[in-house]
Amino acid sequence: MTVPYADADFLLALLKPGDWLKEPAEKTLNAHRGTIWTSIITIAETVMVGRNLGLNAEEMVSKIVEICKLTENDRVIALQAAVFISRHGLSTFDAFHAAFAANDAIISSDAAFDKAGLKRISIK
Repeated sequence: MTVPYADADFLLALLKPGDWLKEPAEKTLNAHRGTIWTSIITIAETVMVGRNLGLNAEEMVSKIVEICKLTENDRVIALQAAVFISRHGLSTFDAFHAAFAANDAIISSDAAFDKAGLKRISIK
């Protein structure tokens, strides 16, 4: 038996109000509830597109982790990245880099990490 993997299109259809695919996405969710899984890369894509549409990162990630099975590490990373976005204003990819780095220093020229309270090794 195959297990369904959620792509960003499916997740966005569920998260966006009035999406033209919302009804079939909800039917698919109901048919496969509890078996759907996804990856950190799909979550990053969904958050990036969703933010461009004005959706809240923390709300999106909270809903995604309810819908999809994830490894524990991916769940923690996604939730932490959403916090870096919502509370510290990091871009989507910077937020995921920050979440992956956790307590380690990030080698970067980007001062946005400093503003979020992260350790950074500057390359400037």
